[in-house]
Amino acid sequence: MNVKTVITILLFIVFGWSSWIDVNGLWVELPVMVHQLPEGWNLPSYFTVMIQLANIGPLAYGLVKYLCRRRPLNSEDGGLQTLETVTIFIITGVGMLATLLLAFFWHETSFIGGVEHSTVLLVLVFFLSLVDCTSSVTFLPFLSRFKAIYMTPFYIGEGLSGLLPTALAFIQGSGEYSCVNQTTNGTSSIQPNYYPLLFPVQDFFVVLCCMLSLSILAFIVLRYSGYCRSEVCDKPEYLKGYQSSNTGSERFANSTVTESQATLPVVDSGSPMISGGQKSGLTTVQYFSLLGVMALVSCLANGALPSIQIYSLLPYGQLYYSLGVKLAMLANPLACFLGFCAFRQSFIVLNILTAVAMASAAYIIVIASYSPTPPVEGVAGAVFMVLVWIIFTAVVSYLKVYISSILLKKGHSALFWAGVVTQVGSCVGAIVAFICTTVAQLFTPAPSC
Repeated sequence: MNVKTVITILLFIVFGWSSWIDVNGLWVELPVMVHQLPEGWNLPSYFTVMIQLANIGPLAYGLVKYLCRRRPLNSEDGGLQTLETVTIFIITGVGMLATLLLAFFWHETSFIGGVEHSTVLLVLVFFLSLVDCTSSVTFLPFLSRFKAIYMTPFYIGEGLSGLLPTALAFIQGSGEYSCVNQTTNGTSSIQPNYYPLLFPVQDFFVVLCCMLSLSILAFIVLRYSGYCRSEVCDKPEYLKGYQSSNTGSERFANSTVTESQATLPVVDSGSPMISGGQKSGLTTVQYFSLLGVMALVSCLANGALPSIQIYSLLPYGQLYYSLGVKLAMLANPLACFLGFCAFRQSFIVLNILTAVAMASAAYIIVIASYSPTPPVEGVAGAVFMVLVWIIFTAVVSYLKVYISSILLKKGHSALFWAGVVTQVGSCVGAIVAFICTTVAQLFTPAPSC
């Protein structure tokens, strides 16, 4: 491996971590922020709704790309390369700016309908989510222009988008507090006294902003530097065979969902990779069962459970809430990495993993419903709750890769519908959780002291 290859690998790692680093940073910083904002324990449900609304970004990009592909290919890529480059510059620039603004204005509030809300924070969360959702359908097409050796470094960088903010949050501290008796105007009350963090929330987001700026520089070097030009393929893989008999709807599907998933390894008894054109061997019942499982786990993992995570963990104390959020974030990329190993396709294994995920989700929901007095108390109950969150996150993350790998053998259309049910499930989960926590107030927060 020569020096040029090593440098290009490092550039792709740095570029890759910009994919979800800002939104992941928001989630791991939530234990510190939640006590200082008016939404309180309902803040995670607001986050999930904003993230789901941001899916308009990939849809808009897919529509524009579909319209571009309808034009005759009178140039090397029919303008797609320019579209991808401009889009990546826009989303990474907006992400860096939104993160910088978040550092200084995350605590600003305003009154809407007589109710105080973290307006600036929620608006910036929407833009950060818009950036990260759109990156899912722009980064991989750009990566496909380079040699296949750079796929793994990119995914390492994408894994770091969760690991780096989590490590930074661990260094910062958990935001623990003690309850002290305070007297104000002759009236005594017990109030929380928060222990000082190693550095404030502002510095946390400034560091993330610096990481995003490094990603932009890495992209500029990869895109325009002659040093990396020899690492580019003659023609991107997804443009080969473009002028085939695909229908318009198939082209639109390929331009949105499948490019972010088509590089997943296929779970098979023989070779680890099978092209999408081969027969999948799936029956109709198995195919729709896989889509159903994907919708269900997406509903729980992306929409419903993040909104009630605080109700299942914070009653045990600030330390366990912080540990649960951060360790679950670490479990996600590690499980996805495990999913890239080739295993035999087994619906028995799939059913077992689904049962484990459902059992974990049921336990989380039950414990959250008892907030602020969980039925399983003490250190043992707290540690077990943290472990359940780690298991649930790891199993669901692995399931998504596992199912996508199986569906890839059925072709691009199967992956497109996997993407559709994922987003529909996530959206339904977020809406239901928002109604339960914020509107109906079915879950009860505990006073700090």
